Amino acid sequence: MSGDWSRYWRSADEPLEAMHAHFREHVYHRHSHDSYSFGVTESGAQSFTCRGAAYTSAAGMVMAFNPDDPHDGHASTGQGFSYRMIHIGPGLVAEVLADIGGRPVGWPLFATPVLSDPGLAAALRRLHQAVTGPATPLERGELLTAA
Repeated sequence: MSGDWSRYWRSADEPLEAMHAHFREHVYHRHSHDSYSFGVTESGAQSFTCRGAAYTSAAGMVMAFNPDDPHDGHASTGQGFSYRMIHIGPGLVAEVLADIGGRPVGWPLFATPVLSDPGLAAALRRLHQAVTGPATPLERGELLTAA
């Protein structure tokens, strides 16, 4: 038995989705999302290709995919990996950036799909908990802005 599992949540009132998963054997074939996708690898490591290059996200690292960024993915070792992923609609990202005085969305925001940023990883974990647990829209909005 592989021990693979996943849980998926979808917000009823916002373009927010979240997944928490552990995979040893599951392989993602090349695919993309129409949303911005932000993930935190919690344990193990996952390897993937994106934009013609190979990447590995180890425990504590952040993945950041632009909309329509084709990528694949699999466990880097036999122990597998656990991660949390949040998908955020482009319109919501544009609203957040406008609210904080950022640049308008219209180009790829992220030059690299893997970042080593402990502060961002912690902010994404808090946002994931708000999306998947009991939180008000105001709390989710504040955590989204913080992330």
